[in-house]
Amino acid sequence: MKLHFPQGDHKDIELTEGSYTIGSAENNDVSIQDKGLGAIHATLTLTDGECVLTIDSEARLTSVNGKLVTKSKELREGDLIIAAQVHMKLASSEETEEEEDDNRTRVRMALPKFVLRGVSGAYFGKTYPLRGTTIMGRHSECHICVNADGISRKHVQIDAEADGLVATDLGSSNGTYVNGDKIDKAELKVGDELRIDNIRFLIQTPGMTDPALEQQSSASKSKQAPRKETPAVVEKSSGGVKWLVTVLVLGGAVAVAWQMGYLDGLLG
Repeated sequence: MKLHFPQGDHKDIELTEGSYTIGSAENNDVSIQDKGLGAIHATLTLTDGECVLTIDSEARLTSVNGKLVTKSKELREGDLIIAAQVHMKLASSEETEEEEDDNRTRVRMALPKFVLRGVSGAYFGKTYPLRGTTIMGRHSECHICVNADGISRKHVQIDAEADGLVATDLGSSNGTYVNGDKIDKAELKVGDELRIDNIRFLIQTPGMTDPALEQQSSASKSKQAPRKETPAVVEKSSGGVKWLVTVLVLGGAVAVAWQMGYLDGLLG
């Protein structure tokens, strides 16, 4: 039995008895960066020929054959697993080898035009691709499961259309907000903030920098910026003023003395 990656995100893994962690941390058995994965996103455990997928939180968006996993799911050969944006297939060794020897061009799923990035709470830093229709809510069958108080079972629907995104509130108790305004239906643009209850998300395109990291970088640069030597400039300026005043005073005294001597000459 093998764990096969149809999109080539990782080398195929021959599964033996034991556990395999999947996530963005480097010490995972399957480590994949920048795909919306949590540090330890999911775990595969193979025992006595049975394979089980487990996640420690519903916020770790993971599905098997299109159905979201809330805690654990027993897997069989041929099952398709999607963790965040990573596609995996549980396959027999023979099936995988035949696919590898097949010389056919692999078709990669195109990157989405838009992604949803969490910027608050437990969803901070998590990214979700927006393709077709995406429903957000507390129910485990939602495309993006937001398991938090104040979130309705089906809270908001986001439709990726040809000319952009449209958000539609699904009759939620606490409402849906775009850039602070409560909406029933509204267009979404890159940079807009979508808020459901007190959990905030940003509309972005793939590859956009996390705003929090940009702020941190700016703050770090500000701390490292060289200080202006204002005192030295003031001191030099002050010395120049003193020199100029001295010249003017001496010049005035000489002028007065000359005038007095000139007058004495006239009087003599």
